[in-house]
Amino acid sequence: MRKPIIVGNWKMNHGIAETKEFVTAVDGKVTDKADWGIATPFLDLATAKEGAKNLIVAAENCHFKDSGAYTGEVSVGMLKEIGVEWVILGHSERRQYFNETDETVNKKVLKALEVGIDPILCVGETLEQREAGKTEEIITNQTKLALEGLTNDQVQNTIVAYE
Repeated sequence: MRKPIIVGNWKMNHGIAETKEFVTAVDGKVTDKADWGIATPFLDLATAKEGAKNLIVAAENCHFKDSGAYTGEVSVGMLKEIGVEWVILGHSERRQYFNETDETVNKKVLKALEVGIDPILCVGETLEQREAGKTEEIITNQTKLALEGLTNDQVQNTIVAYE
């Protein structure tokens, strides 16, 4: 069994100065009981990567295309170029507010793995689905569809996070 991985997702919070301050204060205190990390907004990734020696630094999202007219999006190549090794995909907020589907999440997982970035795949049900007793069905389907087309080795490099 792998060591637990604990990654705090900053969402749309904290700027570059706060990121530098946090990484400076926390990075040296990381223990070997778990793999510890932060997922920062795109603007903070380079600063976090620069200061982190012990913390995992993850991106909060990526696009499944290498380039193109996708305003505001970031490709896996851009993430790889600054040394990002992890990316959160399928977060409930991305599904809710940006209409991400299981199919687009799958495309992102495949693209991340293609360049050697390990995905942290988020799965979870809505309150309505939970109250209807559909939790197991929803998370099973989300996981199955997100992992479609992956090899066993690729699945081994994918973290599934229930949120």
